[in-house]
Amino acid sequence: MPAEPVGKKSRGRPATLTEDQIVDAALRVIRSDGLDALSMRRLSKELGRSQMAAYSYVADKQELLDLVARKTLADVAIPTADSGPWEMRLRKLIDGIDTHLRRHPGIAGLLLQRMLQTDRRLVDAFMEIMESAGLSERQVLLAYSMIHTYLFGRYQVTLVSRPADDGELPETLARMVRHLDDLHGADYYNFGIETLIDGLRVRVAENNSR
Repeated sequence: MPAEPVGKKSRGRPATLTEDQIVDAALRVIRSDGLDALSMRRLSKELGRSQMAAYSYVADKQELLDLVARKTLADVAIPTADSGPWEMRLRKLIDGIDTHLRRHPGIAGLLLQRMLQTDRRLVDAFMEIMESAGLSERQVLLAYSMIHTYLFGRYQVTLVSRPADDGELPETLARMVRHLDDLHGADYYNFGIETLIDGLRVRVAENNSR
């Protein structure tokens, strides 16, 4: 289905832009100049429209960011209940979201921050999977917070580069940093997600043994 025109504020004029066109223009600005450079004026310039025309489609920058987040996450697939055990479903959902975050690193934090407001189906899917696994409602909330924090941290914290080998590194650190050259982004991601799921598996087993 083609994208719906955005024209609820068009004051009787026919809509000539679609949500996809607006989002694509916003993403081009973000990729070229960064998130801070995105404004209604800059969006209008990218679209080749007057600034007042842009306001006919989105009321302000906050509405624009909500639209970008919603459209960017819209095609993240939610694993069905019969697609595998809960661990597999949870991993597929996390992988699907992370794939979209990696496509848009400049707004990864924004997407996660706005997930509750813009795409609650993803949060609901997380919670349904973890509740079906056997976690209590309280544990579900804590587990979602942990996963959300991990994904957010991946795009906010960068591992420091190899310390200068000046002979002054503490013994343990000196041994560990030798492995930095062999580790890549996927190694950190997989280790983190597998450790999170392993921990949840232990909680589920504890609940089932009571």
